[in-house]
Amino acid sequence: MEKAWQRWLFYIDVIVIAIFIIAIVYLVKDAFWAGYYRALGSSYINEYGRAIWHVSKDVAFLTGSLAWFFYRFFRCQFLLLKKP
Repeated sequence: MEKAWQRWLFYIDVIVIAIFIIAIVYLVKDAFWAGYYRALGSSYINEYGRAIWHVSKDVAFLTGSLAWFFYRFFRCQFLLLKKP
């Protein structure tokens, strides 16, 4: 039973790593566009606001995936230290 769980958790880890990488790429792109629209001035304030919302969306995905990484890391470390 535990082998099946380990396999599923491995698949979930691979998916979370893919989400992390994609979120970083989108964060860089959205941060660039936010800076671009901010530099253009107040006539592009709606586009700037939209780009900032996209940046916050990317940060939310990064935060979720990093939380998963830290949970898995500390859980695995705890289980390894618990074994005799």
